[in-house]
Amino acid sequence: MKNLKSAVLILAMALLVFAPAQAGNENNEGIRFFQGKWVDALKHAKKQKKLIFVDCYTTWCGPCKMLSKKVFPQKEVGDYFNANFVNVKIDCEKGEGITLKDKFGVSAFPTMLFIDPKNEEVLHRVIGFVPAEKLIAEAKSAPAQSEKGNALAKAFKKNKKDIKTTEDYLSYLVKISDPKAQEVAIHYLNMVPQSDWHKKDYFWILSRYVKDPFSDEAAYYFKNKEVFVKENGFKGQYLESGMYYSYAGKLADVSKKEDFDQSKFDELIQLMQNNGFDRIELIKDYTNRALLVNVGDYAGYMDVVEEKFAEGLSKNPRYYSESGFNLLNRLKDCEDKEVFKRAVKLMDDAIQLELDNPELNMFRLSIAYRDAYDFVQKAGIEGERLAVAKAMNDLFVNIVPKHNALLDKTHKEAQKDKEEGKKGGRSVPAMKMGGF
Repeated sequence: MKNLKSAVLILAMALLVFAPAQAGNENNEGIRFFQGKWVDALKHAKKQKKLIFVDCYTTWCGPCKMLSKKVFPQKEVGDYFNANFVNVKIDCEKGEGITLKDKFGVSAFPTMLFIDPKNEEVLHRVIGFVPAEKLIAEAKSAPAQSEKGNALAKAFKKNKKDIKTTEDYLSYLVKISDPKAQEVAIHYLNMVPQSDWHKKDYFWILSRYVKDPFSDEAAYYFKNKEVFVKENGFKGQYLESGMYYSYAGKLADVSKKEDFDQSKFDELIQLMQNNGFDRIELIKDYTNRALLVNVGDYAGYMDVVEEKFAEGLSKNPRYYSESGFNLLNRLKDCEDKEVFKRAVKLMDDAIQLELDNPELNMFRLSIAYRDAYDFVQKAGIEGERLAVAKAMNDLFVNIVPKHNALLDKTHKEAQKDKEEGKKGGRSVPAMKMGGF
């Protein structure tokens, strides 16, 4: 194990040594992003008679950083986007970016939007990291995708009772992660027999879009939970906990503690008890942590996280190393250096647990080093600790595009095999895009 740790450190320092050479390859030939407010970008785009390309990002999003470092600077990307779009970057957690995120229904990062400045209509969406060639292809297809979407929307509005029309429209909305998919998905579910909801062609819709545990759709699930679990295994169980977490998260989404609706939370607890849910304490803990973060009590949040992390070390080190990574992601809006010093210590402990694990997960470890670099900077820590953190962050940026490319290739091959081997049967078109 010591040899492994030494190898990781040597690799980190090697990356640090070569970092200047890599930085020297960067140029100004890539996408040029508009500097100014959104209203000014709209005016400029209208004057230039161009569409607007919007990169919706957050400071903690790894794939967002990879786009900025690996894709946007490329000459061919810059040539196409600078000639055809007014390009805008929006930090969705700061300033007007918060309002624009809600306005355009952005819920995943990165999200790239192609917008008509005349009416601020979203013509096309691209979700997640994509390589340069695919991004250019998506940009070229934006007008056609918009026309397709408008045609499907008109057809659906005209004939909402036709199941094929609804399927086609839902598939399109799911593909581009359009917020309207929520309403259309529930509409579609109620077009098919409830007795079929447990089947995979419909279950993915239920699990993805039914988030209210007090809804009629949820009531049917609770009444027939055994059937759902038997047909879908752990996914059938996850649907239940997913609804509880989603509902609790919305209750905790307040800016002041006194705005938290305790009566509705008590109703949720009663519902969980009635349904025999055995992880109520986890929901309570999650809600408490979410509330502390949302009201800005980061010191209180760290108190809870450190306590939970310490309690779990003797029970399941692997789980708590991973949960340590995840819990600290909630500090993205914190500006307290003392809190980040505590976060660095906890992250170091979590990383050490991962290094000591015989089944070392390098991908998860790389993500942890990415976050650690962010925490070290925000804590104001310098010297060797900062140097190693930066080197491991650079390693993460290099690993993930290759990892994603491999996953994409594997997924396409699996989908091809599935489609070639499929015989008959009815399925919602969206399932062919991956379902969940």
